[in-house]
Amino acid sequence: MSFERLRIALVADTLVGWSGGGVVSGRHFAEKLRQHHRVVMVGAALPPGDRDSIGLPGFQFPVRAMHDMQFVMARPDRGRLRAAFAEVDLVHLQFPFWLSFVALEEAHALRRPVVAGFHVQPENALFNVGVHSAALSRAVYRFWVDRLYDRVDAVICPSRFAEKKLLSFGLRTATYVVSNGTPPDLRMRPVDRAPSADGTVLVLSVGRLAAEKRQDVLIDAVTRSRHRDRIRLVLAGPGTLDPKLRRRAERLPITPEIGFVERARLEELFDTADVLVHPSDVELEGMAVVEAMTLGLPVVVSDSSESAAADLALDERFRFRSGDGQSLADKLDALLDHPEALREAGVRYADLARGLDFGRTVDHLVEIYRSVMDRSLAGSAPRQGAA
Repeated sequence: MSFERLRIALVADTLVGWSGGGVVSGRHFAEKLRQHHRVVMVGAALPPGDRDSIGLPGFQFPVRAMHDMQFVMARPDRGRLRAAFAEVDLVHLQFPFWLSFVALEEAHALRRPVVAGFHVQPENALFNVGVHSAALSRAVYRFWVDRLYDRVDAVICPSRFAEKKLLSFGLRTATYVVSNGTPPDLRMRPVDRAPSADGTVLVLSVGRLAAEKRQDVLIDAVTRSRHRDRIRLVLAGPGTLDPKLRRRAERLPITPEIGFVERARLEELFDTADVLVHPSDVELEGMAVVEAMTLGLPVVVSDSSESAAADLALDERFRFRSGDGQSLADKLDALLDHPEALREAGVRYADLARGLDFGRTVDHLVEIYRSVMDRSLAGSAPRQGAA
C-alpha cells in the first residue's frame, strides 16, 4: 500500500445536491482529498461526469420526504464493491445504510481497513416519516453501533456531541472528531452589515424544511417579537414542510421568503442578514451555523440536548429554550434592541470559525487514515479512547 498518495474508496449512497450535511461534506472532502490522493466514489447518485467513480443502481422508498430531499439509496453490487476495494488502501463509509453494511463485509473479506462517518441521527429519518418514538430511536442507535460502527477500525464524528452520542450507546471503536469545517466554496470575508435604508432587519434560517429543524418555532417567535413589523424572515432550504410553513407564516406583517435557493442567492443572504437563527432540535454539527460564523454573522441556536449547534453559541444571549417560540422571541428582541451587540458578536463568531478551517479538517482526516492503515498493517485495532 502507498503511504505517499493514498487510494481511498468513499462509499456513499448520495453525493449530489444539498439534502444534508453528510452529502455536502462527503462531496467537499472528496474534492479536496483528490488534490493529493486518489478517491474512488462508490454510490448511486454521484457527481455527473466523474470518471473515477463506480455507479450503483439506486432506489427510493415511497416516502415524500425522501423524494423531496432527492436522497437516493444505493442497491449494493458485491462484484463492483469487491473490484473497487481491490484497488484501494482504505474504505470510508459515509452513511449507516444498506450499502455500507454490504461494503463493510466486502472490505473485511479483502482485509482493507475501514472507517465510518457518523452523519445521520435516527431522529432525522424517523421525524421525516412522522415517527416520534424515543424507544425506536434508541433501538436504531444500538443496531448501528452493534452492526456497523463497532465493526470498523475508526469512527469519524463531526462534533464532540456526536462522539458522546455514540459512546452513550456503548461504542467501543476508536473515535475521532473531525469537523465538516467551513465549506471550501465559501470565501471567508469580512462583511459590513450596515443598517438597511428602510429600517428592516433580515432574520435568516438555513436548512432542510423538515420537522426536526423546527422552522415553525422561528415563525412563532417572529410573530411574538416586538420587532415583527420590521423583520424580513427568510427560511432557505428544500423540504416537505414548505406549504405548511407558508400557511403558518400568513400572520406575519412582512411576507417571508420560504424555499430552496441557489448557492449564489444563499451567499447573498449570508452577506446581508442581520442574524441567523438555527432552531433545530436534532443536529450532529450544524453546517449552516458554521457557514454563518465564517462570515461574521451572529447566530442564535436552540439549547436542545440533541443538537451539537448548542455548543457553538457565544453565550446565553444566543441560546434559547428548545421548541419555545416565546424564549426565542425574547432573545431576538434583546439582540435587535442593541444592534451594536450583534455587530460585536459577529466579529467574535468569525474568530471562532477560524479554528474550523476546511483545509485543516482534511489534513486531520488524512492523518487518521494513515493511523488506521498503520494499525491494520500491525494487526491491531484500538478500542474507544483514541480520539
